[in-house]
Amino acid sequence: MIFEKVVLHNFGAYRGEHSIVLEVTPERPIVVVGALNGSGKTTLLDAMQLALYGKGARCSGRDRLAYPDYLESTMNRDAKNGDQSGIEFSFRARTGGQDSTIQVARTWVKRGASIKENLEIYRNGNVDSVASERWAEFVEDLMPSQIADLFFFDGEKIEGLADPQRSSSLLKVGIHSLLGLDLVDSLIKSLQVLERKKKTATVADVDREKLDALEEEKKVVQSSLEDALQKRGAHQVQLDSLSKAETAANEHFKRVGGELFLRRQQVDEEKKRLDKQQQEIIGKLLELAAGSLPLVMTKNVVEAVLKRAKQSRIAQDFDLLAKELADRDSSTIKYLDSLKIEKKLIAKLDEYLSKDRSSRYSKPNQVTPVSNEALEQFRSLKIEQAVGDAKSALKDYEDARERMQAVERNLSAMPSEIIVADAQSAIERCRVERARSEVVVSILDEEIDVVRRKIVKLQQMIDAEAKRLGERLVESEVSNRIVIHSARSRATLAKFQGRLLQENLSHLERTIVDCFRILVRKSRLVSGVSIDPESFQLSILQGTGKVVFAHQLSAGERQLLAVATLWALARASGRHLPAVIDTPLSRLDSKHRESLVRDYFPKASHQVILLSTDEEVVGNYHAMLKPFIAREYLIEHDEDEKTSRIIPGYFEGHDRKAAA
Repeated sequence: MIFEKVVLHNFGAYRGEHSIVLEVTPERPIVVVGALNGSGKTTLLDAMQLALYGKGARCSGRDRLAYPDYLESTMNRDAKNGDQSGIEFSFRARTGGQDSTIQVARTWVKRGASIKENLEIYRNGNVDSVASERWAEFVEDLMPSQIADLFFFDGEKIEGLADPQRSSSLLKVGIHSLLGLDLVDSLIKSLQVLERKKKTATVADVDREKLDALEEEKKVVQSSLEDALQKRGAHQVQLDSLSKAETAANEHFKRVGGELFLRRQQVDEEKKRLDKQQQEIIGKLLELAAGSLPLVMTKNVVEAVLKRAKQSRIAQDFDLLAKELADRDSSTIKYLDSLKIEKKLIAKLDEYLSKDRSSRYSKPNQVTPVSNEALEQFRSLKIEQAVGDAKSALKDYEDARERMQAVERNLSAMPSEIIVADAQSAIERCRVERARSEVVVSILDEEIDVVRRKIVKLQQMIDAEAKRLGERLVESEVSNRIVIHSARSRATLAKFQGRLLQENLSHLERTIVDCFRILVRKSRLVSGVSIDPESFQLSILQGTGKVVFAHQLSAGERQLLAVATLWALARASGRHLPAVIDTPLSRLDSKHRESLVRDYFPKASHQVILLSTDEEVVGNYHAMLKPFIAREYLIEHDEDEKTSRIIPGYFEGHDRKAAA
């Protein structure tokens, strides 16, 4: 089957007529439809199911509405009075050994207080009156309603299907529908009724009183079970709504800055600590300023003083050296004189030594001497160390100032206590209501369990009483043969049912493993799966043979296991049907989103229609799917025209002011 086109007439958010072409190619099997929440994305999924199944469609928002009331709720509220609403759904399918194009045209209009619906089926452009009259039977051959959830499903339900109990229910319903086991169950029950009637056909009224009373009691208990199940369903809807409301309240609490408000004491203490740190740093800088640090500004003067001190020291040293040399030369002359050397030679030597001292040791310009005490004081100032300490203190001060600015920004952004208190009150109200609702659901579950056990017990009593009465029957040989052969048939059907279930479970287990391995890509995580034929509980077998139950997996792995189960059931159905997936990535983290985009969507079916928000199949995910996309559409809501429109293209490149 290939979906070709959907045309909407005054349906939901779509005023007037709007159409979308869905044809794909084998190389590009995907159609992507993007829309903001509330624009009419899920409405498109509902339209396809409503066109196909009518009152049997499992559409969103229907709840327990009667079918006419639901049709009225789908009529565009801005359409003119008297305008009809409707859906035209075209697809190609093989029927009667031939490929045909089938168009389902379902329209309805309000006449007074009632809704009048009309259904016409066209085959290759011509009205097919037989298919129009017996469409409910015809569509079951094309796409049985019992397995429709395998091909039309909401991605937000994947999180629910990841729950082991819900996945068990999915497996049970899917397997029974695919294998026709529900028909076998129905046949076995019919044979039991037949046997009971035959066994009690000739029993006197007085002998039937106990059996009739038991059967009547069972009817009453069965009715109470149905009431309890309806109540439980209603409370589950309320519980789901309260859970969403609590999530929304928590998100609102975060948006208004509630988490920051809860840290206000910590922020205040941080501000005090930083203020104290800044004061300490300022004190350290003042201490440095009171010491030698200001001399940095008179560095040239200090250097001049030190230079003059050096020159003064040199002058002093010269005086000492000159005096020592003069004493040495004088001592030398005296020694020569004692040797009776000629006076003339001694005089010449004395003259030479005097000139030599004058030329070799010329005294520098006179410098005002600097005392040793003053020179030592300048040297002990440690100006360079003071500069380093000052720079370090200034850096610490700047760091503290920046942190103080951040703290002050947090304080300025901190909401008022009233706003936070209102948000906290909203969370608490939701939490209390949810807890109360959970208690009610738990009580109802216990009541339902008690009633079911009572029904089982009553059925056992009915069977025992029927058997007792049957032993007293004096019936014809034909009636006895019917009872005998019926019992044999039931035993044969039960064996057939068990063997058929076991063989197909093995095939389904292998298919689930193959699909799960494709999605998870952890070859060592799973070597096989096992489905209990009684409870339909799914267990995972590791390479070591160890059994791992589904609830022991991570949340993401459980969700991928649910997707693998849906995928495997769809494969096992043996039907070549398109897959329509609403909000495909809403409940998955980035890691498991990539697995679905890369490994599931391009292979889920020969035609895959993804209905995505602007936070799902976008960016890298959209780029990964691009080679497989045949068509792209964007649903935009025009508030002025009071309608949604389906236009070619996708989020990129279009005006997205509504998302801003």
